Amino acid sequence: MFRFERYQEENEQEWDAFIADKSVNGTFLQSRRFLNYHPKDRFTDCSLMIYNEKNNLAAVCPACELVENGARIFFSHKGTTFGGIIIDKKHHNAKHVTVLVQELKEYLKEQGYAEVYLKQTSDIFSTVESDLFQYAFQYAGYTEYKELSTYVHYASYKEELLSNFAQGKRTNVHNCVKEGLTVRELHTTEEISAFYDILCENLQKYDTKPVHTLEELLEFKNSRLTEECGFFGIYKEEEMLAGSMMFYFKKANCAHTQYLAAKQAYNKLSPMTFTYYSMIVEMKNRGYQNISWGTATEDLGKILNMGLITSKEDFGSSYCNNLTYYCKLS
Repeated sequence: MFRFERYQEENEQEWDAFIADKSVNGTFLQSRRFLNYHPKDRFTDCSLMIYNEKNNLAAVCPACELVENGARIFFSHKGTTFGGIIIDKKHHNAKHVTVLVQELKEYLKEQGYAEVYLKQTSDIFSTVESDLFQYAFQYAGYTEYKELSTYVHYASYKEELLSNFAQGKRTNVHNCVKEGLTVRELHTTEEISAFYDILCENLQKYDTKPVHTLEELLEFKNSRLTEECGFFGIYKEEEMLAGSMMFYFKKANCAHTQYLAAKQAYNKLSPMTFTYYSMIVEMKNRGYQNISWGTATEDLGKILNMGLITSKEDFGSSYCNNLTYYCKLS
């Protein structure tokens, strides 16, 4: 029923038009406009264009190839949060999805892959729920892994925003207001650089660095993702104490906190809590239905960061799962 072809550079326009205009579960994170910020030698791209019997593009699958102990692994593209199968509305039905998932498995086996990992778009970033794909992957013999994520769903939120918070978080916000903290959107290179310095300081205590360089964030802001990202700073007078980088998934009406960071010297005041609160207010005012905090798990959900998930729960958050599907092919 389906024909699989390796993605080529000349397919870029067709790929991005499909993601933006036809897919029901595609986001800008799977577009070539986004993925192409990576240097060409960073990943071995093995993404697929998937055509139906009439030679129309029915789905795409952003992916890269890994090699472990000599075995080739087909992996959801590691240059983005979600890969998996991105499909259009016409083919999002049981007949097509179950066949597509099975035929993809057979194709990858024929191509000599030993394993496959497919990380599907989370429900909150999709215009359709993932139930059909969940069943199709089970039907095809895949193992499902869940990563626990949290988000605020404004429709289930009480009108008085702070009343949704745990008492400790409410106190933090009131103290920050008393200290005169304010939120500003960041626009200049100098402002975004100041936020990036705070982010790096934050991650240093975990002996890690941001996924993106400062140059990449500035490229997102100024040219590559001008409509899909934004930066905010929390200020006490003219000093930035904390900040956030936001991704905007407009088709799914969801905003996502890509980065949140605060100066450790001000931990007692908790400008981080004020950042969460400010983003909840800001994104509600912009008309989003949800604001996502991301996952609190590692290693495909096998490790749960209890402190992190508890902190996010204290903002009156709801839960969703990011789903990854694995199958051993040989």
